[in-house]
Amino acid sequence: MRFSGKNIIVTGGTSGFGESIVKAFVAEGAHVYFCGLLDNEGHRVEQETAPFAGTGLYHHADVRIESSVEAFINYAIQRAGKIDIAVNNAGISHTAARFADQNPAMVENVFQTNVMGIWYAMRHEIPHMVAHGGGAIINTASILSKSGAEWMAAYGTSKHAVVGLTKSAALDYVGDNIRINAVSPGPMLTPMFERALADIGGDMSKFAGGLPKGGPANPGDVAKTVLYLASNEAGYTTGTNVIVDGGTSSG
Repeated sequence: MRFSGKNIIVTGGTSGFGESIVKAFVAEGAHVYFCGLLDNEGHRVEQETAPFAGTGLYHHADVRIESSVEAFINYAIQRAGKIDIAVNNAGISHTAARFADQNPAMVENVFQTNVMGIWYAMRHEIPHMVAHGGGAIINTASILSKSGAEWMAAYGTSKHAVVGLTKSAALDYVGDNIRINAVSPGPMLTPMFERALADIGGDMSKFAGGLPKGGPANPGDVAKTVLYLASNEAGYTTGTNVIVDGGTSSG
């Protein structure tokens, strides 16, 4: 119950890793305001968190559009009064293709979601946190943020950018009692992972980053790292990118 009574924002919270993050915080007593594009999934997560110690409330938002992100954050602030923690998790992948074969419109959509979606969110989260004495922000990157991403250049490059903006913002606001970190998961058992496997037709030479020896992670286990970074136990941790990949990128 580390987060009992805390108010938390999560973008991209309707499935996969984001859903696990929402449920982990609500289970520890937090009031979680989460957004996404799939309303049916958002309401499903709301219902599934109803028996937990905290609360989970869904709001439709498209992180590619700054006004939509701002409206979501204002909705959470109006209901909660104060936001203590923000997890900027919304992101998309794309079909596997070599660099020059990746469609520019697809690349722009990936960057608008994965990079600008986080930029927009932080742009509205940070001033609120500054005015209320601080807070913690965690951004979702990927193990493809630390190396080249064969067949996945757009996705991998976007996650490099997430780490860069995380580190830069952390330096800008370290004096305002705001901690900003990134978490970089390896493969997890999520709908995104299942789509990636289907896309490459089982050809693992096209699976960028590789797989851990123990197989893909349970996203709930990786969510524990997000909760650690949001907690007081990580009170001296800011500007970091925490790799959580079961050793996948260590070989």
